[in-house]
Amino acid sequence: MTVGVGRHAVGDQAVGRAGGPTGPRTGRRALLALIVGGLSSGGNLLLAITVTRLESVSGLGQFALAFSFYIVGSGLVRSTVTDTVLATGVGVVASAARRAILLGLVGGSLVCAAGAAYGSLYLLFAGLALPGLVLYDYTKAVAVGIGAPSAAMAQEIAWAALTGCAALAGLLRLIDTPYVFAVWAVGGGLIGVVVAARRRYALMPGWRVGRAETRVAAGFGAQFLLTTGSAQLALTAVALVAGTAVVGALSAGRTLLGPVNLVLSTAATLILPQLARTRAESRAVRTRAAVRLALLVAAAVLPLTVAVALLPDAVGKELLGANWTVARSLLVLLALESLLAVPATIGFAGLRVEQASRRAILLGILLGGLRVPAVVAGAVLFGAPGAAGALVVLALVSAVAWGGSYLLLLRDRAADHPPAVHTP
Repeated sequence: MTVGVGRHAVGDQAVGRAGGPTGPRTGRRALLALIVGGLSSGGNLLLAITVTRLESVSGLGQFALAFSFYIVGSGLVRSTVTDTVLATGVGVVASAARRAILLGLVGGSLVCAAGAAYGSLYLLFAGLALPGLVLYDYTKAVAVGIGAPSAAMAQEIAWAALTGCAALAGLLRLIDTPYVFAVWAVGGGLIGVVVAARRRYALMPGWRVGRAETRVAAGFGAQFLLTTGSAQLALTAVALVAGTAVVGALSAGRTLLGPVNLVLSTAATLILPQLARTRAESRAVRTRAAVRLALLVAAAVLPLTVAVALLPDAVGKELLGANWTVARSLLVLLALESLLAVPATIGFAGLRVEQASRRAILLGILLGGLRVPAVVAGAVLFGAPGAAGALVVLALVSAVAWGGSYLLLLRDRAADHPPAVHTP
Protein backbone atom coordinates (compact mmCIF):
# COMPACT_ATOMS: atom_id res chain seq x y z
CA MET A 1 0.00 0.00 0.00
CA THR A 2 1.20 3.51 -0.75
CA VAL A 3 0.33 6.57 1.23
CA GLY A 4 0.70 9.96 -0.41
CA VAL A 5 2.25 12.63 1.76
CA GLY A 6 2.54 15.95 0.03
CA ARG A 7 4.98 15.57 -2.81
CA HIS A 8 6.40 12.33 -1.44
CA ALA A 9 5.04 8.82 -1.66
CA VAL A 10 5.51 6.66 1.36
CA GLY A 11 5.19 2.90 1.21
CA ASP A 12 7.13 -0.22 0.36
CA GLN A 13 7.46 1.20 -3.15
CA ALA A 14 6.28 4.39 -4.72
CA VAL A 15 4.31 3.87 -7.92
CA GLY A 16 4.93 6.07 -10.92
CA ARG A 17 2.46 7.32 -13.50
CA ALA A 18 2.99 4.32 -15.71
CA GLY A 19 2.23 1.98 -12.84
CA GLY A 20 5.81 0.79 -12.39
CA PRO A 21 7.76 1.00 -9.17
CA THR A 22 9.79 4.14 -8.71
CA GLY A 23 10.98 3.66 -5.12
CA PRO A 24 14.63 2.80 -4.54
CA ARG A 25 15.62 -0.86 -4.45
CA THR A 26 16.68 -2.34 -1.10
CA GLY A 27 20.39 -2.15 -1.92
CA ARG A 28 20.21 1.47 -3.06
CA ARG A 29 18.03 2.39 -0.09
CA ALA A 30 20.58 0.85 2.26
CA LEU A 31 23.39 2.80 0.60
CA LEU A 32 21.46 6.06 0.82
CA ALA A 33 20.59 5.30 4.45
CA LEU A 34 24.27 4.84 5.24
CA ILE A 35 25.07 8.15 3.56
CA VAL A 36 22.36 9.87 5.59
CA GLY A 37 23.71 8.22 8.72
CA GLY A 38 27.20 9.36 7.82
CA LEU A 39 26.08 12.96 7.42
CA SER A 40 24.24 12.82 10.74
CA SER A 41 27.23 11.20 12.39
CA GLY A 42 29.58 13.83 11.01
CA GLY A 43 27.43 16.73 12.19
CA ASN A 44 26.95 15.35 15.69
CA LEU A 45 30.61 14.39 15.94
CA LEU A 46 31.63 17.93 14.97
CA LEU A 47 29.32 19.34 17.63
CA ALA A 48 30.61 16.97 20.30
CA ILE A 49 34.26 17.57 19.45
CA THR A 50 33.76 21.34 19.50
CA VAL A 51 32.06 21.26 22.89
CA THR A 52 34.66 18.81 24.25
CA ARG A 53 37.54 21.05 23.15
CA LEU A 54 36.03 24.23 24.58
CA GLU A 55 34.27 23.07 27.76
CA SER A 56 35.52 22.01 31.18
CA VAL A 57 34.86 18.42 32.22
CA SER A 58 31.95 19.60 34.39
CA GLY A 59 30.43 21.65 31.53
CA LEU A 60 30.92 18.68 29.25
CA GLY A 61 28.86 16.63 31.68
CA GLN A 62 25.98 19.11 31.37
CA PHE A 63 26.22 18.91 27.58
CA ALA A 64 26.17 15.11 27.79
CA LEU A 65 23.00 15.17 29.90
CA ALA A 66 21.27 17.56 27.47
CA PHE A 67 22.26 15.49 24.43
CA SER A 68 21.17 12.34 26.20
CA PHE A 69 17.71 13.81 26.82
CA TYR A 70 17.51 14.53 23.09
CA ILE A 71 18.38 10.87 22.40
CA VAL A 72 15.69 9.74 24.83
CA GLY A 73 13.06 12.07 23.33
CA SER A 74 13.73 11.12 19.73
CA GLY A 75 13.99 7.44 20.67
CA LEU A 76 10.67 7.53 22.48
CA VAL A 77 8.99 8.99 19.40
CA ARG A 78 10.71 6.36 17.27
CA SER A 79 9.38 3.55 19.49
CA THR A 80 5.82 4.80 19.91
CA VAL A 81 5.13 6.46 16.56
CA THR A 82 7.74 5.96 13.83
CA ASP A 83 8.35 2.23 14.23
CA THR A 84 4.67 1.49 13.57
CA VAL A 85 5.02 3.03 10.12
CA LEU A 86 8.39 1.41 9.43
CA ALA A 87 7.29 -2.07 10.54
CA THR A 88 4.06 -2.17 8.52
CA GLY A 89 4.79 0.16 5.60
CA VAL A 90 1.24 1.54 5.88
CA GLY A 91 -0.55 4.13 7.95
CA VAL A 92 -1.50 7.76 7.85
CA VAL A 93 2.01 9.16 7.95
CA ALA A 94 0.98 12.81 7.85
CA SER A 95 -1.34 12.60 10.86
CA ALA A 96 1.12 10.47 12.86
CA ALA A 97 3.39 13.53 13.01
CA ARG A 98 0.90 15.05 15.45
CA ARG A 99 1.75 12.36 17.99
CA ALA A 100 5.46 12.99 17.54
CA ILE A 101 4.99 16.70 18.23
CA LEU A 102 2.82 16.01 21.27
CA LEU A 103 5.47 13.76 22.83
CA GLY A 104 8.14 16.32 21.97
CA LEU A 105 6.22 19.10 23.72
CA VAL A 106 5.68 17.06 26.87
CA GLY A 107 9.31 15.93 27.00
CA GLY A 108 10.62 19.37 26.14
CA SER A 109 8.64 20.96 28.97
CA LEU A 110 10.15 18.52 31.47
CA VAL A 111 13.70 19.12 30.20
CA CYS A 112 13.17 22.91 30.33
CA ALA A 113 12.00 22.62 33.93
CA ALA A 114 15.09 20.58 34.80
CA GLY A 115 17.30 23.14 33.08
CA ALA A 116 15.74 26.01 35.01
CA ALA A 117 16.08 24.16 38.31
CA TYR A 118 19.69 23.15 37.63
CA GLY A 119 20.67 26.46 36.02
CA SER A 120 21.91 24.74 32.85
CA LEU A 121 21.72 26.51 29.49
CA TYR A 122 22.33 23.18 27.76
CA LEU A 123 19.20 21.64 29.26
CA LEU A 124 17.13 24.77 28.57
CA PHE A 125 18.10 24.85 24.91
CA ALA A 126 17.51 21.09 24.56
CA GLY A 127 14.03 21.40 26.05
CA LEU A 128 13.06 24.32 23.84
CA ALA A 129 14.22 22.55 20.68
CA LEU A 130 12.98 19.04 21.51
CA PRO A 131 9.55 19.23 19.74
CA GLY A 132 11.22 20.26 16.48
CA LEU A 133 14.06 17.77 16.91
CA VAL A 134 11.76 14.78 17.34
CA LEU A 135 9.78 15.94 14.30
CA TYR A 136 13.08 16.14 12.39
CA ASP A 137 13.89 12.56 13.38
CA TYR A 138 10.40 11.37 12.40
CA THR A 139 10.54 12.91 8.92
CA LYS A 140 14.05 11.57 8.35
CA ALA A 141 13.28 8.04 9.55
CA VAL A 142 10.15 7.76 7.38
CA ALA A 143 12.06 9.03 4.33
CA VAL A 144 14.94 6.60 4.90
CA GLY A 145 12.82 3.58 5.79
CA ILE A 146 9.90 3.65 3.35
CA GLY A 147 9.93 7.00 1.55
CA ALA A 148 12.47 8.98 -0.47
CA PRO A 149 15.94 8.71 1.12
CA SER A 150 17.20 11.61 -1.00
CA ALA A 151 14.85 13.89 0.96
CA ALA A 152 16.47 12.76 4.21
CA MET A 153 19.86 13.44 2.66
CA ALA A 154 18.87 17.03 1.90
CA GLN A 155 17.79 17.45 5.53
CA GLU A 156 21.09 16.19 6.83
CA ILE A 157 23.14 18.35 4.48
CA ALA A 158 21.31 21.46 5.70
CA TRP A 159 21.74 20.54 9.37
CA ALA A 160 25.39 19.58 8.93
CA ALA A 161 26.10 22.93 7.25
CA LEU A 162 24.40 24.79 10.10
CA THR A 163 26.34 22.75 12.65
CA GLY A 164 29.58 23.53 10.85
CA CYS A 165 28.88 27.27 11.01
CA ALA A 166 28.10 27.04 14.74
CA ALA A 167 31.24 25.01 15.43
CA LEU A 168 33.40 27.48 13.50
CA ALA A 169 31.91 30.40 15.43
CA GLY A 170 32.63 28.60 18.69
CA LEU A 171 36.22 27.70 17.79
CA LEU A 172 36.84 31.32 16.77
CA ARG A 173 35.41 32.40 20.14
CA LEU A 174 32.66 34.42 18.47
CA ILE A 175 29.98 32.72 20.63
CA ASP A 176 30.13 30.86 23.94
CA THR A 177 30.02 27.07 23.94
CA PRO A 178 26.40 26.69 25.16
CA TYR A 179 25.28 28.79 22.19
CA VAL A 180 27.07 26.46 19.80
CA PHE A 181 24.78 23.77 21.16
CA ALA A 182 21.82 26.16 20.90
CA VAL A 183 22.40 26.79 17.19
CA TRP A 184 22.65 23.04 16.59
CA ALA A 185 19.50 22.20 18.58
CA VAL A 186 17.22 25.07 17.59
CA GLY A 187 18.44 24.99 13.99
CA GLY A 188 17.75 21.25 13.70
CA GLY A 189 14.31 21.74 15.21
CA LEU A 190 13.44 24.47 12.73
CA ILE A 191 14.59 22.31 9.82
CA GLY A 192 12.32 19.54 11.09
CA VAL A 193 9.32 21.87 11.19
CA VAL A 194 10.02 23.27 7.71
CA VAL A 195 10.43 19.80 6.18
CA ALA A 196 7.24 18.55 7.82
CA ALA A 197 5.32 21.60 6.59
CA ARG A 198 6.58 21.12 3.02
CA ARG A 199 5.43 17.50 3.11
CA ARG A 200 2.06 18.66 4.45
CA TYR A 201 2.33 16.76 7.69
CA ALA A 202 -0.15 17.69 10.41
CA LEU A 203 1.64 20.08 12.78
CA MET A 204 -1.02 20.48 15.49
CA PRO A 205 -0.15 18.18 18.42
CA GLY A 206 -2.67 15.45 19.15
CA TRP A 207 -3.21 11.71 19.67
CA ARG A 208 -6.06 10.42 17.56
CA VAL A 209 -5.61 6.66 17.31
CA GLY A 210 -7.57 3.66 18.50
CA ARG A 211 -7.18 2.03 21.88
CA ALA A 212 -5.45 -1.02 20.44
CA GLU A 213 -2.74 1.03 18.73
CA THR A 214 -2.40 3.22 21.81
CA ARG A 215 -1.81 0.14 23.96
CA VAL A 216 0.85 -1.13 21.57
CA ALA A 217 2.50 2.30 21.43
CA ALA A 218 2.41 2.61 25.22
CA GLY A 219 3.89 -0.85 25.61
CA PHE A 220 6.84 -0.20 23.35
CA GLY A 221 7.27 3.31 24.70
CA ALA A 222 7.54 1.81 28.17
CA GLN A 223 9.95 -0.77 26.79
CA PHE A 224 12.15 1.97 25.35
CA LEU A 225 12.09 4.01 28.55
CA LEU A 226 13.04 0.96 30.58
CA THR A 227 16.05 0.35 28.34
CA THR A 228 17.45 3.58 26.91
CA GLY A 229 15.51 5.56 29.53
CA SER A 230 17.21 3.61 32.29
CA ALA A 231 20.55 4.50 30.72
CA GLN A 232 19.56 8.18 30.97
CA LEU A 233 18.46 7.68 34.55
CA ALA A 234 21.78 6.04 35.32
CA LEU A 235 23.63 8.97 33.76
CA THR A 236 21.59 11.45 35.78
CA ALA A 237 22.16 9.44 38.97
CA VAL A 238 25.91 9.36 38.30
CA ALA A 239 25.88 13.15 37.88
CA LEU A 240 24.05 13.59 41.19
CA VAL A 241 26.09 11.07 43.19
CA ALA A 242 29.57 11.16 41.62
CA GLY A 243 29.47 14.60 39.95
CA THR A 244 29.17 15.86 36.39
CA ALA A 245 32.94 15.38 35.93
CA VAL A 246 32.43 11.61 35.73
CA VAL A 247 29.65 12.10 33.20
CA GLY A 248 31.94 14.45 31.30
CA ALA A 249 34.70 11.83 31.18
CA LEU A 250 32.29 9.24 29.79
CA SER A 251 31.02 11.80 27.28
CA ALA A 252 34.55 12.61 26.14
CA GLY A 253 35.15 8.94 25.36
CA ARG A 254 31.78 8.47 23.71
CA THR A 255 32.32 11.53 21.54
CA LEU A 256 34.75 9.56 19.41
CA LEU A 257 32.27 6.68 19.20
CA GLY A 258 29.49 8.91 17.92
CA PRO A 259 29.74 7.56 14.35
CA VAL A 260 29.44 3.97 15.62
CA ASN A 261 26.29 4.68 17.61
CA LEU A 262 24.72 6.62 14.76
CA VAL A 263 25.43 3.77 12.34
CA LEU A 264 23.57 1.52 14.77
CA SER A 265 20.67 3.97 14.86
CA THR A 266 20.57 4.14 11.06
CA ALA A 267 20.74 0.36 10.81
CA ALA A 268 17.72 0.07 13.11
CA THR A 269 15.69 2.04 10.56
CA LEU A 270 16.45 -0.61 7.94
CA ILE A 271 16.32 -3.64 10.26
CA LEU A 272 12.62 -3.20 11.06
CA PRO A 273 11.37 -3.35 7.45
CA GLN A 274 13.76 -6.21 6.66
CA LEU A 275 12.56 -8.34 9.57
CA ALA A 276 8.94 -7.45 8.80
CA ARG A 277 9.31 -8.78 5.24
CA THR A 278 10.10 -12.26 6.58
CA ARG A 279 7.17 -12.31 9.01
CA ALA A 280 5.25 -14.92 6.98
CA GLU A 281 8.29 -17.17 6.45
CA SER A 282 9.40 -20.22 8.42
CA ARG A 283 11.35 -20.02 11.65
CA ALA A 284 14.55 -21.09 9.91
CA VAL A 285 14.27 -18.33 7.30
CA ARG A 286 13.54 -15.70 9.90
CA THR A 287 16.39 -16.83 12.14
CA ARG A 288 18.81 -16.70 9.21
CA ALA A 289 17.57 -13.21 8.34
CA ALA A 290 18.20 -12.01 11.90
CA VAL A 291 21.67 -13.57 12.04
CA ARG A 292 22.55 -12.17 8.61
CA LEU A 293 21.48 -8.67 9.64
CA ALA A 294 23.50 -8.94 12.87
CA LEU A 295 26.61 -9.96 10.94
CA LEU A 296 26.18 -7.16 8.40
CA VAL A 297 25.77 -4.49 11.06
CA ALA A 298 28.65 -5.89 13.10
CA ALA A 299 30.87 -5.85 10.00
CA ALA A 300 29.99 -2.19 9.50
CA VAL A 301 30.75 -1.07 13.05
CA LEU A 302 33.73 -3.30 13.90
CA PRO A 303 36.33 -1.32 11.90
CA LEU A 304 35.09 1.91 13.48
CA THR A 305 35.27 0.56 17.03
CA VAL A 306 38.78 -0.82 16.47
CA ALA A 307 39.96 2.47 14.98
CA VAL A 308 38.63 4.43 17.96
CA ALA A 309 40.06 2.01 20.53
CA LEU A 310 43.53 2.26 18.93
CA LEU A 311 43.45 6.02 18.29
CA PRO A 312 46.96 7.56 18.61
CA ASP A 313 47.57 10.15 21.33
CA ALA A 314 48.42 12.87 18.81
CA VAL A 315 45.08 12.47 17.05
CA GLY A 316 43.16 12.23 20.31
CA LYS A 317 44.70 15.43 21.68
CA GLU A 318 43.96 17.24 18.43
CA LEU A 319 40.30 16.16 18.56
CA LEU A 320 39.49 16.44 22.26
CA GLY A 321 42.09 18.86 23.58
CA ALA A 322 42.75 18.60 27.32
CA ASN A 323 39.85 16.17 27.80
CA TRP A 324 41.71 13.50 25.82
CA THR A 325 43.51 12.58 29.05
CA VAL A 326 40.30 11.50 30.77
CA ALA A 327 38.88 9.84 27.65
CA ARG A 328 41.88 7.73 26.64
CA SER A 329 41.59 5.13 29.41
CA LEU A 330 37.90 4.52 28.63
CA LEU A 331 38.03 3.99 24.88
CA VAL A 332 38.47 0.20 24.79
CA LEU A 333 35.62 -0.36 27.23
CA LEU A 334 33.26 2.05 25.50
CA ALA A 335 34.11 0.61 22.07
CA LEU A 336 33.28 -2.89 23.33
CA GLU A 337 29.97 -1.60 24.71
CA SER A 338 29.05 -0.21 21.28
CA LEU A 339 29.91 -3.47 19.52
CA LEU A 340 27.81 -5.50 21.95
CA ALA A 341 24.84 -3.29 21.12
CA VAL A 342 24.46 -4.99 17.71
CA PRO A 343 22.70 -8.22 18.79
CA ALA A 344 20.63 -6.23 21.28
CA THR A 345 19.48 -3.94 18.46
CA ILE A 346 18.42 -6.91 16.32
CA GLY A 347 16.53 -8.52 19.18
CA PHE A 348 14.85 -5.25 20.14
CA ALA A 349 13.66 -4.73 16.55
CA GLY A 350 12.51 -8.35 16.27
CA LEU A 351 10.30 -8.09 19.34
CA ARG A 352 8.95 -4.82 17.96
CA VAL A 353 7.97 -6.51 14.68
CA GLU A 354 6.35 -9.39 16.59
CA GLN A 355 4.47 -6.91 18.82
CA ALA A 356 5.70 -8.84 21.85
CA SER A 357 5.25 -5.89 24.19
CA ARG A 358 4.79 -7.90 27.39
CA ARG A 359 8.00 -9.84 26.86
CA ALA A 360 9.85 -6.63 25.97
CA ILE A 361 8.56 -4.77 29.02
CA LEU A 362 9.57 -7.63 31.32
CA LEU A 363 13.06 -7.63 29.84
CA GLY A 364 13.22 -3.86 30.14
CA ILE A 365 12.26 -3.99 33.81
CA LEU A 366 14.90 -6.61 34.56
CA LEU A 367 17.69 -4.89 32.64
CA GLY A 368 16.72 -1.39 33.77
CA GLY A 369 16.67 -2.56 37.37
CA LEU A 370 20.27 -3.75 36.96
CA ARG A 371 21.58 -0.75 35.03
CA VAL A 372 21.12 2.13 37.46
CA PRO A 373 22.64 0.54 40.59
CA ALA A 374 25.45 -1.12 38.63
CA VAL A 375 26.60 2.05 36.85
CA VAL A 376 26.24 4.24 39.94
CA ALA A 377 28.13 1.71 42.07
CA GLY A 378 30.92 1.50 39.49
CA ALA A 379 31.18 5.29 39.34
CA VAL A 380 31.25 5.70 43.13
CA LEU A 381 33.81 2.95 43.70
CA PHE A 382 36.14 3.40 40.72
CA GLY A 383 35.15 6.66 39.03
CA ALA A 384 34.70 6.86 35.28
CA PRO A 385 36.54 3.56 34.54
CA GLY A 386 34.21 1.77 36.96
CA ALA A 387 31.14 3.22 35.28
CA ALA A 388 32.49 2.25 31.85
CA GLY A 389 33.21 -1.30 33.03
CA ALA A 390 29.68 -1.61 34.37
CA LEU A 391 28.32 -0.44 31.02
CA VAL A 392 30.24 -3.20 29.22
CA VAL A 393 28.88 -5.91 31.54
CA LEU A 394 25.36 -4.58 31.08
CA ALA A 395 25.82 -4.43 27.29
CA LEU A 396 26.79 -8.12 27.29
CA VAL A 397 23.78 -9.06 29.40
CA SER A 398 21.51 -6.99 27.14
CA ALA A 399 22.89 -8.61 23.98
CA VAL A 400 22.16 -12.09 25.31
CA ALA A 401 18.77 -11.08 26.70
CA TRP A 402 17.35 -9.24 23.67
CA GLY A 403 18.85 -11.44 20.96
CA GLY A 404 18.08 -14.67 22.79
CA SER A 405 14.54 -13.58 23.61
CA TYR A 406 13.75 -12.92 19.95
CA LEU A 407 15.11 -16.30 18.86
CA LEU A 408 13.17 -18.07 21.61
CA LEU A 409 10.01 -16.23 20.55
CA LEU A 410 10.45 -17.47 16.97
CA ARG A 411 10.90 -21.02 18.25
CA ASP A 412 7.81 -20.84 20.46
CA ARG A 413 5.61 -19.44 17.70
CA ALA A 414 6.89 -22.04 15.25
CA ALA A 415 5.91 -24.73 17.75
CA ASP A 416 2.46 -23.21 18.15
CA HIS A 417 1.93 -23.14 14.35
CA PRO A 418 3.67 -26.20 12.86
CA PRO A 419 3.79 -26.47 9.08
CA ALA A 420 0.85 -28.24 7.48
CA VAL A 421 1.40 -31.86 6.40
CA HIS A 422 0.06 -32.60 2.93
CA THR A 423 -0.96 -36.17 2.21
CA PRO A 424 -1.41 -37.52 -1.32
